[in-house]
Amino acid sequence: MLAAVRLRPMSVRDVIVEAIRTRGTIGFDEFMELALYGEGGYYDEPPVGVDGDFVTSPHVHPVFAELVARALTELHALAGAPSPFLLTEVGAGDGTLARGLLPHLEPIRPTYVAVERTPGARRSLAGVDGIEVRDRLPDTSHVLIANELLDNLSFRRLRGTEDGTREVVVGLDGDRLVERLIEGDDGAPPLDPGEEVVVPAGALAFVEDLAARLTRPGYALLIDYGGVGEPGGVAHGYRAHRPVEDLLDRPGETDITAGVDLGAIADRAEHAGLVAFPPVTQRAALTALGFDRWIRDELERQTRQLDRREGLEAVRTWSGRSRATLLVDPTALGRLRWLLLATPGSPPPGWIRP
Repeated sequence: MLAAVRLRPMSVRDVIVEAIRTRGTIGFDEFMELALYGEGGYYDEPPVGVDGDFVTSPHVHPVFAELVARALTELHALAGAPSPFLLTEVGAGDGTLARGLLPHLEPIRPTYVAVERTPGARRSLAGVDGIEVRDRLPDTSHVLIANELLDNLSFRRLRGTEDGTREVVVGLDGDRLVERLIEGDDGAPPLDPGEEVVVPAGALAFVEDLAARLTRPGYALLIDYGGVGEPGGVAHGYRAHRPVEDLLDRPGETDITAGVDLGAIADRAEHAGLVAFPPVTQRAALTALGFDRWIRDELERQTRQLDRREGLEAVRTWSGRSRATLLVDPTALGRLRWLLLATPGSPPPGWIRP
């Protein structure tokens, strides 16, 4: 009798190597798909939070969710106060934003759909009360929100050389993953030698998908790093709160990201039939939603605590207020951009006006 053979599951790196050996070099966007979202990939277990590789705005302070809830409540009203109210969060991660939003959204009672592509992330979301967890966009949504999602969707990389613009692909040198350069397509922009930009292929496809699923009226709020009318930023990675230079090293264990050209995203959205309002910084959006008033209230609370000789509570209030200022700091999270898309004829909310 033959003994049973227990096969070891293929690692993310094994899958990538096998793909290259079978088909030749693969695009950087395919490498990203396998490294981040493939079985056992980086996002299969949400890596966010103090104990993870990075933090996002909802992890910094609960006031972020409180103010975003005000923004979503206004969008609900501008959409005609539909009931049921279909709210979708894409890239819901570990559920921190959902947990923060739901108490503040209770008056409008949303049907809250949290979307995550990987099984591990969906298992994490299963513990959040009051949400539906799915692996793809629902057929319809009145309002959609995606916080720091676009920069992690797969992108292509273009690099300038002495011979013109070339595309970065991934190949093998023995068993080592290495970058190769191939001819860029006809639409590739001219780049100086050493200059590199990204083409946000995944983000552009995502915008086209959501455009087909928004109700009329409907809104999509996209919050991310990037500029407007500028080529996407240089690809970079993170692991354990530290930058990683070699993006091919230890695939599945490293975050891969790049700033997004929100101008290109807006153009694609309008081509798909939506209206794109001018992006505003997170600092501007949160200020318009009442951040400064919240800061003043916290300062007054700290003063009252000191007057009552509640020293420990006063220190906690001061600490929380200090953390919260990172949300609007223009050198930190305040430089994030809020891009609001809408179906034609939908009015802009007050918080997006300059």
